[in-house]
Amino acid sequence: MSSQLAERVAKIKQWIGQCAESYFQFSADPETQAFCLARLRQLSSSDLLEQKVANELADHIWRPPHRLLFIISEKDPLGTLEGFLVAYLIGSKMRIKARHSRDWLIWLRQELGLSADDCEIYDWQSQRQDDQRLLSGVDTVLLAGGEDLIRHYRNITPVHIRLIELGPKISGMALFGQQIPPIENIVKDTCLFLQCVCSSPRFILAEDESVAEYVYSQLQQRLDQLPPLPENQRLQQLTKSRELAMHHILQPLLGKVAYSPASGWGVTLTHSFIPAFWLPHGFQIIVGPIEQNLYQAELRWPGRLQTLGYWGKPACPQTGSFTRYCPVGTMHARSLLAPHDGFFILPSLVRFIHREDYPL
Repeated sequence: MSSQLAERVAKIKQWIGQCAESYFQFSADPETQAFCLARLRQLSSSDLLEQKVANELADHIWRPPHRLLFIISEKDPLGTLEGFLVAYLIGSKMRIKARHSRDWLIWLRQELGLSADDCEIYDWQSQRQDDQRLLSGVDTVLLAGGEDLIRHYRNITPVHIRLIELGPKISGMALFGQQIPPIENIVKDTCLFLQCVCSSPRFILAEDESVAEYVYSQLQQRLDQLPPLPENQRLQQLTKSRELAMHHILQPLLGKVAYSPASGWGVTLTHSFIPAFWLPHGFQIIVGPIEQNLYQAELRWPGRLQTLGYWGKPACPQTGSFTRYCPVGTMHARSLLAPHDGFFILPSLVRFIHREDYPL
């Protein structure tokens, strides 16, 4: 590792250790806030950052982007911070489009001694965005968000600018056999970040009927105590839960649904992989052969499967096209050293240089 890189790594770790925990309010949900702070503590108190730089950049010759534009969904409260630190680490000038995180980005820029040119921070609503100005002087764009965001930048970005996309992904759980994970683990994986990040499970597959019924019953009892969803989402949940309840009255074999007016969360149980019978937020339990239902997920979301949390197998299942497999309860705890959506971020951002000497 070069001395300049080592200096930036040390400065990042020092800043996180001294400032981050007392300054950042990542989420109003205490569990999500605690999880985010624990991730930062791990980064500052271990050698993971040094290992990541060594593993991904090694002894290669490389240069950073002249200016990196990153636009990251603020539904992931750590995403914008991680993007900022990555750009600082590789020594790239940066341009950031942010809204809720703008104040602390300005503070962080000052803390790390960056100028307004080193780190440009824009606060534009998408409807009033000046695309030409935003992309001017940029040679690399890092995107993390929904389909509309990805599609927009694919359409407007000149061909000489690289697009690095972290588009919307789908994650799920698979409960094999008759073993049942701690219900707290299912709740943790689902409810952290209010189920708004890609590693949040959207469905729970269960092979065994009795396992599915037990998990449904246990989750139903916990719905009132879950972190409350925003008002607009609770109204969506209420409307959909009433629609599903009517379906299940008319066709009992479809399954069942429970909804909490207190928190807005809900749980469904069905015997077919039909997302139309799921709630927008909550726990969707599907009983049936797991491999068959995973195949249905691949058909519905080709190229978009990310994390599979599994239980009841001693090792990772060799099935599906997910890019990460992990035990239930650790779906958001991806190692800093692991690939993200199947690729490593640092090598994707820099340009590697190959030099050949003149033969003597």
